[in-house]
Amino acid sequence: MNHIIVRESTAEIRAIARNALKDNWIRVVIGMFVYYILTTTVPELLAALIPGSVMTYYNELIGESYSLSYVASLYNMLLSGAFTLGLNSFLLSFFRKRDINPGYIFNGFEYFFKALGLMIVMGVFVFLWSLLFIIPGIIAVFRYSQAFFILADDPSKGIMECINESKYRMNGNKGKYFCLNLSFIGWMILSMLPVLLLPYFDGIAGIAADLVYSIPWYFFTAYSYTADVTFYDLVTGNLVARPEGSFNESDYHF
Repeated sequence: MNHIIVRESTAEIRAIARNALKDNWIRVVIGMFVYYILTTTVPELLAALIPGSVMTYYNELIGESYSLSYVASLYNMLLSGAFTLGLNSFLLSFFRKRDINPGYIFNGFEYFFKALGLMIVMGVFVFLWSLLFIIPGIIAVFRYSQAFFILADDPSKGIMECINESKYRMNGNKGKYFCLNLSFIGWMILSMLPVLLLPYFDGIAGIAADLVYSIPWYFFTAYSYTADVTFYDLVTGNLVARPEGSFNESDYHF
């Protein structure tokens, strides 16, 4: 397993992502819409329909904390690993083969217990590092960031094998990945404006309105997650640049 340092700039990585999305935006956005429904809308519906004691969880896709009933939280705890693995499977299929099928988001259920275990172990490791201080916790998030891509790429790998490979791959690449994520902050803020500025509704009407208000968010996540899979294929050597000439979006191949 060769160790690769990603030399491409964040602008180049985003350009490769845009090139992949060209003529494919709508179909990829549909996939992100399906993922949003499964990971955000369904838990909100469960919380509205089956109220009860409340606990707080963090949704990685939207970058916000939510207070939900125990039923909704149990849904998230049990299924978030499978949905994350499925999303990564969807993204890899799209990026490498332009095979865009939102149904791939359910692929993670084929390896349900491994995905659940990986999500739990990663959460425990990040939590333990966070006990030292917030910065070690953030570094841990980036250290383990490729684990689900690794599992989606080769489901035969074990939980610790995926985590250790992510640590190895991200050695020397965490700063570049941090800058890549930071470069999307403007897009993220713009995509959140409808949710922040448009009227708020309660109950089921609010959940339905959220689906509409979040349309810009689906486009943002399609772009940012495609950049993430671009980074993964660069750091693993699946995506390489031809040595001759200057950078061009079409100079990259598998």
